[in-house]
Amino acid sequence: MFDEFFNNAPDAAKPSRRSFLKTAGCGVLTGVGASLLGQSAWAASPASPIKTVRPGYLTAACLGDMPIASVRDGKLVGTDFEMLQLIAERLQLKIDVQQMSFSAVIEAVKSGRVDWFGGNFAWTPIRAKLLLLTNPVFYTGAYVIMRQGQTSKSSLTIADLSGHTIGTATGYSVVPDMKRVPGIVDVKLYDGSDSCLRDVVAGRLDFAVLDAPTVDYMIQQNPSWGLKQIPIAFDASYPSLTGKFASIWGVSPDKKDLFDGINEGISWLWRTNQIKPILAKYGITNPDYLVPLPTDPRLGVDRDAKGALIGPFAHESRDFSKAFA
Repeated sequence: MFDEFFNNAPDAAKPSRRSFLKTAGCGVLTGVGASLLGQSAWAASPASPIKTVRPGYLTAACLGDMPIASVRDGKLVGTDFEMLQLIAERLQLKIDVQQMSFSAVIEAVKSGRVDWFGGNFAWTPIRAKLLLLTNPVFYTGAYVIMRQGQTSKSSLTIADLSGHTIGTATGYSVVPDMKRVPGIVDVKLYDGSDSCLRDVVAGRLDFAVLDAPTVDYMIQQNPSWGLKQIPIAFDASYPSLTGKFASIWGVSPDKKDLFDGINEGISWLWRTNQIKPILAKYGITNPDYLVPLPTDPRLGVDRDAKGALIGPFAHESRDFSKAFA
């Protein structure tokens, strides 16, 4: 829901994304991921290197948000950066990290000033016309935050919200759907996620809906809060509140070889079951994060029925299978 709000808002109205979790020290990091696994070195011709902003390096946009992507003590941390580093090693690329605001990321990649962005971005048809968008890295669904022991259910439905108070942050796209749920006692809006979570902890709020991966990480780091987060079943009458989206990475349109290599790397991460333990390391453990969308909105937009790239950036894919054998 964060992603929809920022994507639809005008540039001047876009606040800092998940600013309450900004990590100090995520400035510019050069040369991370230099070590290579000999048995996985990319057997490619020196005459055809991967085009990047800086030869031999993958320049990545960094928002500094945990648990997705940040830099601590000179090391890449977070789900997306850990995955990207594994892929970059296989492609024989080091990683440069450039810090920038959320509103600047897409333009920086689109214009080719950086090669890559991640950070729990949703796929949208508009973005598919601007950038090369990878296959899904994981799937972020709608989750409801509550106190431990509030329910023994492993998931909720819209009907379970009746008779309760529910909250989120001002401006999030879930607000209109929340206000239409039958039997809701009150919908409370907060200036930030931290104040909303405090009210759940204190019992002043029954349920909250916020950025799911971020909250999972916060709960992992603060077990004394006594909170948990469980998914809510999709209901077509409340698409913003109950829908899920594919979390993707974006690549500069003029870096087609890099896109092909990263996409092959994502398939390798899925195939070798490396995504699940990386997510779990940061508290993102619900199996729903690995469950695809019931219908793929990309069909006919930037993917065909076989998953092949179509649209404005369609091209003959370069074979990187040897790098991920």
